[in-house]
Amino acid sequence: MTRSKKKKLQNRYMQQGGKKDTKPVKEKSHHGPPRTALSFIVISVFLISVCLAWAYWPSPPKQPEQQTNTDVPSTKIDAPRAAILDGLYSVEPNLTLIDTLTNYLSDAGYRVDVYRGENVTIGLLRSIGGYKVLILRLHSTIHTDGFLYLFSGENYTASKYVDEQLTGVVKKAHTFDENESAYFALNAMFLGNDKSGGLNGSTIILTGCNGTGTPDVIQRLFERGAKAYVSWNGFVDLSHSDEGLLELVKALYAENLSIGLAVQKVMREVGPDPYYKSVLEYRNP
Repeated sequence: MTRSKKKKLQNRYMQQGGKKDTKPVKEKSHHGPPRTALSFIVISVFLISVCLAWAYWPSPPKQPEQQTNTDVPSTKIDAPRAAILDGLYSVEPNLTLIDTLTNYLSDAGYRVDVYRGENVTIGLLRSIGGYKVLILRLHSTIHTDGFLYLFSGENYTASKYVDEQLTGVVKKAHTFDENESAYFALNAMFLGNDKSGGLNGSTIILTGCNGTGTPDVIQRLFERGAKAYVSWNGFVDLSHSDEGLLELVKALYAENLSIGLAVQKVMREVGPDPYYKSVLEYRNP
């Protein structure tokens, strides 16, 4: 090829857009989105992920709200109190009775304390106080000295309460069951005696025998602030006294009857003791 002919071919190549000694041009790929669109998608996905993480991130546990419901009287600090002294629990338990009594009183707005068996001590009987309702599920008897005595849940030992035994405040007492151990019993005049004003406003319900047979003892309890006193006027079987107690508490605190009407209802529905014929009575100051 001559020099002139070669020159002509080079000129034609340059006119058609060719470049001498240039590298081949790569084609742009059109199989994916443009770079700006891809950046927008990445940012969007990131923001959505942040929002979802914020929405589902576990919250710290909430602190319990302060109880401000004043419609539940049993939660009030100044709610009236009731006590059930079940000195017979160790030998003659009646859990259904005690639970039902507790429910009646709680529903009526009382805070209820229950003392069972050997926890019903002479010390407890002497220092009990501050209760508007005082239920004594205890044996009781009138001694030859003419005083009513309340059985505790403490087994008798001669070496304990020596001074109290010498003065007649405490005595050794037996139930009708000859196989049962002797117990300490407290002169009922000293119920709550160690707590000043301990019986103020108290309604005392005694389920034992001969509870209303000593007017002087009952009067002494009234002088120390007791509001009312209920018991049997003679011997009574335990199953019968438990039935009467249940109906009495129901009438007083679930049906809101007066103490007189409540006792009448018990005698009408439960009746006198089937064997001893004793009846439930009440006393007011």
